Amino acid sequence: MKRKIEQLKKVLNEALQIDENAIADKIIYKGYKCVRCAKCCKAESGDNTVSIFPFEIRRISAKSGLKRGKIAIPTPSEDRDDAGNIHTFEWILEKNGNCMFLDKDLCKIYGCRPYICSTYPFYLVEGHLMVSECEGLGSAISKREALKMAGLLKNRYITEIKESIALLEKFRGFIPSGRGDICVHDSEGEHWLYMKDTDKI
Repeated sequence: MKRKIEQLKKVLNEALQIDENAIADKIIYKGYKCVRCAKCCKAESGDNTVSIFPFEIRRISAKSGLKRGKIAIPTPSEDRDDAGNIHTFEWILEKNGNCMFLDKDLCKIYGCRPYICSTYPFYLVEGHLMVSECEGLGSAISKREALKMAGLLKNRYITEIKESIALLEKFRGFIPSGRGDICVHDSEGEHWLYMKDTDKI
């Protein structure tokens, strides 16, 4: 565990040095403009699962007035401890097929949507730009907009690494303790929930 944390800290230092201009140039080369098709939010278009960090859940809660249990659910898992409790890592955005915040093809939480949504269809792997399928690819994008996206991508990547470090620093293993039968491990520690409160695991 200690070694993994040290490796992640090294990756974090490298991430902090990412050249946003270089990422922006690659985005310009790919081309992108959101066409508001909302396909990335709909189940009929493929996997629309959205990973979400604890601070993003709180931000959406403040905006929507909904409690955490109505916004996010534990990431599905088959991992169990000796007492049969399910253990999982992090959260995913609640959905009813389509994203629960999609209304007439518009996002009801657009101003505080998760990083994964605000950077779609782009993401970084080991600091390299990756691209998902999207109707908006190939369209002209200004340097200003490309730089804005590059900045968001860098921040998302750095946040993902920091969240992973914090999770591992707090992780105690699959110990059958706490009140509940589902344990969600995240950057803020352990969250014990009861199976009756979620049917999504």
